[in-house]
Amino acid sequence: MTTVKPEPVDDNNVAGSADHVDTISYLQRLIAPDNPPEILEKGVSIGVRVLENLKKSLASGPAQTSGPGWLKAIADLEALAKPTRTIVGVVGNTGAGKSSVISAVLDEERLLPTNCMRACTASPTEISYNYSEDPDELYRAEVDFITADDWLKDLRGLYSDLLDGNGEVSRECSNQDSDAGVAYAKIKAVYPRMTKEMIAQATPESLVNQTAVRQVLGTVKKLRATTSASLYRQLQDYVDSKEKNTEKRMEYWPLIKVVRIYTKAAALSTGACLVDLPGVQDSNAARAAVAANYMKACTGLWIVAPITRAVDDKTAKSLLGDSFRRQLKYDGTYSAVTFICSKTDDISVTEAAESLGIEEEISESWSRIQELSDDIRKLKSDMNDLRDERDACNDLIDKIEQTWDKWEALGSKLANGATVYPPNSPSKKRKRQSGPKGSRKNCCSSDIDSDFSDTDGSDSSDKENQEARNEEREPLTSEQVDAKLASLKNEKKEVRAKKKEIEEKIKAFRERIKQLTAEKEVILAEVKAVCIQGRNEYSRKAIKQDFAMGIKELDQENAAEEDEANFDPDVDLRDYDAVAASLPVFCVSSRAYQKLSGRLQKDDFNGSGFQSPEDTEIPQLQAHAKKLTEAGRTAAARRFLDSLMQLLNSMTMWASDDGTGSSLTDTEKGKEETRLRKQLRKMEQVSDPAASAPTHRSD
Repeated sequence: MTTVKPEPVDDNNVAGSADHVDTISYLQRLIAPDNPPEILEKGVSIGVRVLENLKKSLASGPAQTSGPGWLKAIADLEALAKPTRTIVGVVGNTGAGKSSVISAVLDEERLLPTNCMRACTASPTEISYNYSEDPDELYRAEVDFITADDWLKDLRGLYSDLLDGNGEVSRECSNQDSDAGVAYAKIKAVYPRMTKEMIAQATPESLVNQTAVRQVLGTVKKLRATTSASLYRQLQDYVDSKEKNTEKRMEYWPLIKVVRIYTKAAALSTGACLVDLPGVQDSNAARAAVAANYMKACTGLWIVAPITRAVDDKTAKSLLGDSFRRQLKYDGTYSAVTFICSKTDDISVTEAAESLGIEEEISESWSRIQELSDDIRKLKSDMNDLRDERDACNDLIDKIEQTWDKWEALGSKLANGATVYPPNSPSKKRKRQSGPKGSRKNCCSSDIDSDFSDTDGSDSSDKENQEARNEEREPLTSEQVDAKLASLKNEKKEVRAKKKEIEEKIKAFRERIKQLTAEKEVILAEVKAVCIQGRNEYSRKAIKQDFAMGIKELDQENAAEEDEANFDPDVDLRDYDAVAASLPVFCVSSRAYQKLSGRLQKDDFNGSGFQSPEDTEIPQLQAHAKKLTEAGRTAAARRFLDSLMQLLNSMTMWASDDGTGSSLTDTEKGKEETRLRKQLRKMEQVSDPAASAPTHRSD
């Protein structure tokens, strides 16, 4: 890269011709072929400030300083300094994930408007950088509606598709995929109160002239917001065809010509304009025509297809479509194509490993994964057994507490002078009823079951039987009650200790399972990453070759048409290996990138296999978007700097009165030239950050 350093300017001899030559030489070096666009654009930025100061100087000077149209020349030159736009069309069939890819490139979770009747609209969406400094419009949008003439032409076509031979609405209108269905959906959206009979009786001219529609046609609705979510909601009111309520109201989406969105996405900061286009393979002629027309203005073209279909469907050739193939045939702009394989997170590791032939490579990992799975399964089984033991302890504690309550009640009665007897053992019938709890593993032995009485039975003879049994037993003493309560207390303490021991084991098992699961997930992620990368590289290579063969077919078709007699299909018309190598192919996962970037918090998405954003290839695609603008930016900057050099040269000659007939006095000429050279010196010094102080050349 050429090093651009400011040239010395002698304030004591600002009119010297050598300084003029140095300045022009400096500008010539600034626009050297090997200087990157960033340096050129810095020169443009400073040049714009120079022009602004020159305008002020000319405006504040004598009337003669307006010279031979200097102010107009400056204004014309300033117009060349506006940021250039590099239009990149984004195409892909339904389900290809275009919107998701674009949103990820923009670093937005959701910005592009969506339409549940998207198949019925042919309006593209442009996304450009937002240069506004207004904090209230960090996000801007323009909804550009078609003209009345365009809508009339569209309606005539819709009526042709909708009406049958009898002038009635075709029965096919209920099929949304048919031409009649598309036509009916668009007309009903704009005229929701019209019945089929009313539509059949109306004319395109009468529909166009309805007041509500006339107020929209040919207008541009401007929106602004401080958040992407807010702008998205505003856009949905115009683009979405879903009913918000039961009230029938006019929808705008069939009348939209183009939606323009402006956002401060870093990927667009160098001038890239992404255009979400209808599919180039669309069966609808109008939508295919929109895509074809935009392609003519596109500097670049991004073709998006799911990686699961990109190779099998020969998408690199087939997705181009006839219209794009014709364009390639005539202007040969294949170098502007970028292929994007989307949804790389959609992968079956087992199938991918088999198809890629990498089973042996990952066999050790699979073995370890199987070992970990077996260990985790065994630990979970053992932990379930421990949980059963813990539940048995809980049941036993409940029984001990119930028994405690009974003996405590007996003690209270005894203290009050009553005669009390030990509780009776439950009957066999009663034990069978408690069988389900008995299925749990015993926590520890206990004889507390003998303390449960069945005196609360519903049989009328129970009370008599109880009295008979009491006569056969010895009454309890206070010492016996106290001893029993002490025994129950110790037993409860032992069971609780046993339960705590079990819970510690469960905790340890749980931690071990967590560790093994984490290790398993790491290995699975590594295996998945290997499979994803393997499939990416395989797809990348296959798509490059597939695309090159598509270009070869076009070349052969063209050559055969031009000179069929001398056409030899065995002779390559260009280096198709070079064509394949030159095709940029990105294998991306929008969801994984969004998840790694902290978005999609509500989505249940497993992003394993992607350890960093770079693994998703979205950052690489963002950098690619910036790089696509370099040629246009470089050309525009050089054009401005060339013109600036010519203007400054002319103004310097004019200020020096070299025969142009300037009527300035010597003093005025000196002042004008001093102003001019000071601006030039400032430009030279500021444009090179490495040379903030003047660096004099050695002779």
